[in-house]
Amino acid sequence: MENCYFEFEINNNDRFSKLQEFFYELKEEKAKDDITSDDSKWISYFEEAVLMKFWWPTSHELKEYETLWKETPINERFTSSKLQHPWDFESMIDSFSNGEYNFISCEQISNGKGRIEFNPWSWPYGGSGAFKALIEYQGFKILSESV
Repeated sequence: MENCYFEFEINNNDRFSKLQEFFYELKEEKAKDDITSDDSKWISYFEEAVLMKFWWPTSHELKEYETLWKETPINERFTSSKLQHPWDFESMIDSFSNGEYNFISCEQISNGKGRIEFNPWSWPYGGSGAFKALIEYQGFKILSESV
């Protein structure tokens, strides 16, 4: 398969630098099939303002969500607004760990524009939602994509 990508506007160089560090550390661990799900390893790559965009549910909130999930008809579970919430941090890391793709690059391709590339192994590869959340939660606007 051809490489997939997201191109995005870089409006904060410090956040982009941390995004690159995070991406290449994930790439290295994914190549070894060793991405740890320990949040504390990954949190240091993100500013507090970025981390606040993730869903950090309490055990009570998770129990409420599980109940609502079970009560919602199967054909409505993925579209019901009651079940929509931001990505939780651990699920994003887990998605990167289990996604069927290789991380290729995270680079600035022009002044104020970045690009993340990944190479799916086959279709379906697990989706690109985690990449999209990673970029958007940084405050970067996605300009184009090929996924």
